[in-house]
Amino acid sequence: MLGRSTMKAAAAMRTAAPAMARMPAQVSAAAVSGDRNMANVKALRMRLASVKSIQRITKTMKMVAAAKLKGFQTRMMAARPLGVSMDKILAEIPAPGDEEVAGADMTHLIVPITSDRGLCGGVNSAVSKAVKVLDNELKGEKYIAILGNKGEALLKRTHGQMIKRVITEIYLNPTSFALASEIAEELSSIQQYDKAHIVYNRFKSAIAYDTLCDEVESTDAMADRMAQFTEKYEFEDEFTESLHMSDMMQFILASKVYSRLLESATSETSARMGAMENATKNCGEMVDKLTLVMNRARQAVITQELGEIVSGAAAVESK
Repeated sequence: MLGRSTMKAAAAMRTAAPAMARMPAQVSAAAVSGDRNMANVKALRMRLASVKSIQRITKTMKMVAAAKLKGFQTRMMAARPLGVSMDKILAEIPAPGDEEVAGADMTHLIVPITSDRGLCGGVNSAVSKAVKVLDNELKGEKYIAILGNKGEALLKRTHGQMIKRVITEIYLNPTSFALASEIAEELSSIQQYDKAHIVYNRFKSAIAYDTLCDEVESTDAMADRMAQFTEKYEFEDEFTESLHMSDMMQFILASKVYSRLLESATSETSARMGAMENATKNCGEMVDKLTLVMNRARQAVITQELGEIVSGAAAVESK
């Protein structure tokens, strides 16, 4: 009887041995799976905190842009009559004839007005595209003088050989006519040109703008037509006449630059406000999705831990 009992006990031990051997592997696999889920929850929590931080930044930038927009818009509307007056003066100068336009080998100075900072939608890319289209349409020698830091990054690869000057930090201080006069003088000293093309964004509303191009001819390019324009005025001598006409064209260029800088600054601010609003909304949607995923991962960890506790209690009771 004793031998038979011993044999049964030995058989039971042999039967339980494989299960006992598998138990550490199962427990180890469950522990690894639990650690992986917990690590996933930690990664999702860190990413969620990062997205929320970005959302706070974009919301703040939107509020700052909205506060600045009113000031830019007020100064822009005050400067628009100046640009309209310059257009009226240029309209009084006789237009060039068809033969003069067709036969002239003109030198063109393209002046794109861009921003110094990004995160403002497509205002800079719209200006760069307009410059590329204008480059294909114009004949003769062409040079580029960029206002704003972002224009160089967009045009350097394709039009790097045409870029003569890059004027940056133009929006560091509030735009003034003195700054526009310095920029106009700098543009005149860069390269002798026949016609300047100012490419800018004209403000329409808080959500819309138009990319336009203004043309300003130099005094030398329209000397004959300028003589017809000055016939109704009296000057002491020809030197005084040419000096006054040169100063007038320089003033027209400065006035154009001034009003177009304000137009571009207002368009940039409104575009930045819209871009930051869209970014804030996208962050909100991402926060909702990440919260849902993180809650599912946390629920999976909790469910797994409950399952392990129940299995452990069942194992203890079976003993």
